[in-house]
Amino acid sequence: MQNFFGQLRQKLSKPILFGIYGAVGCFGAATLLGEAFLALTKLPPTPRSPQAIVLLIDCSGSMNENNKLQEAKLAAQSFVRRQNLSQNRIAVVGFGSKVHSATSLTSDITTLEQAISGLADGGSTRMDSGISAAAQELKSNSFKRNILLFTDGVPDAKFLTSPIAQWVRFQGMNIVAVATDGADTGYLAEITGNPSLVFYASSGQFEQAFQEAEKVIYSSQLVESGATGNYGLVYSLLRIGGWTALLAIGTSLALIAGQNHYLRRRLLTPSEGSIGTAGSLAAGVAAGAIGQLLFLPVASIPILALGGRVIGWTILGTFLGGGMSFFVPNLEIRRALQAGGIGGAAGAIGFLLVSATSGDLVGRLVGAAIVGFFIGLAIALIEDLSRRAWLIVHWTPTEQTPINLGTTPVIFGSSEDAHIYLRKDLGYPPVVAKIYLESGKIIMQFDEEMQKLKGMKILRHELANGDRRKIGEVMIEVKTAMEKLP
Repeated sequence: MQNFFGQLRQKLSKPILFGIYGAVGCFGAATLLGEAFLALTKLPPTPRSPQAIVLLIDCSGSMNENNKLQEAKLAAQSFVRRQNLSQNRIAVVGFGSKVHSATSLTSDITTLEQAISGLADGGSTRMDSGISAAAQELKSNSFKRNILLFTDGVPDAKFLTSPIAQWVRFQGMNIVAVATDGADTGYLAEITGNPSLVFYASSGQFEQAFQEAEKVIYSSQLVESGATGNYGLVYSLLRIGGWTALLAIGTSLALIAGQNHYLRRRLLTPSEGSIGTAGSLAAGVAAGAIGQLLFLPVASIPILALGGRVIGWTILGTFLGGGMSFFVPNLEIRRALQAGGIGGAAGAIGFLLVSATSGDLVGRLVGAAIVGFFIGLAIALIEDLSRRAWLIVHWTPTEQTPINLGTTPVIFGSSEDAHIYLRKDLGYPPVVAKIYLESGKIIMQFDEEMQKLKGMKILRHELANGDRRKIGEVMIEVKTAMEKLP
């Protein structure tokens, strides 16, 4: 395995190599730890509470245009067939110039389908009367009470409709609206009391909108799409935050080990392991919790729900990118944060695409690998693109490694903190030399210990583009992207 990664180090560019490191780390953490954590913390699906639902359908004259009323009827009948009528009760009310109470609450599917099929009016839009009639049907019922409103227009009397809807909600009844064509979704948000309870559908999409309206009674999790338990807010945030933290730890440690492998150092020191674990744990919990917090209120609105997920992964990538600036020499934290955020967002899009075409398990595992890959790729890519001055370390005639130069010294020596390790058993002290930028100049500063060991008289040297020096067992070459450094 070590030989395999050694060959990859020689053949692949650092961005691709870091993408692979990130993918392996994130996938490994998701497989070995993440799935076990989700399984242990998953609550059994909560049985649906008995529902009393009034289908309140606009039958005004405009609904006869473009076959809208017929499509709405078909969508409503499909809605009825999806319900568990051994537990739930449904009523049907139509409104136009008048109110048409087609059937009171019933569990008989034939009665409901016939009631929906017979709806007609062709007049104006007395939504106020329709909501009042629907509320009357639900008034004495002990089930969870809902009005599912379908409309394509604006009510005749807004000044009556708004207070009636407010009174209905005050009585503990939910109003969910499906809108099409000329319906005012802003006003319907006022009617429902919540913009997330309004679903807009163009012609041909009524069925899908009715299905989305059903989902508002269920809680949702960022990483699961099937039926779940009744997760409280705090439990939900901690659960998804914990899962994300495990992925963050895997990604972070893999990238730190990858950076060390890239520089031929020990893969992971105890201090690096503890710092990487603690930092990524905090970053993962914060990012997962924030993403879930943004996701929960809009879980029933697909485009906004996707946005919540992307934001969560973007935050995670941003934190991990910033953390890597402490392990990659002269990777500016600002650029590292940007790179991590870009990688997290790109990975999130890949995660969502995979999840949309596969089950939850495959979606999470493959999606985790995609997120890890893009975070690692973006961090290494921004390191390459921001390069102004760098060293090329020639390990052998055929293998070399570039390292960015900056105000943070690149250390050569036998200590654990040395970026380029020189063997202690060959007599090299903890710090042999440091190379860094100072006032636009490239400085090579040998440690005073070298004066004692080698009798060096000049410890400070100024280097220029193309200069070569041998330090210990490695040859270094200086490169600059511009004639004069800032």
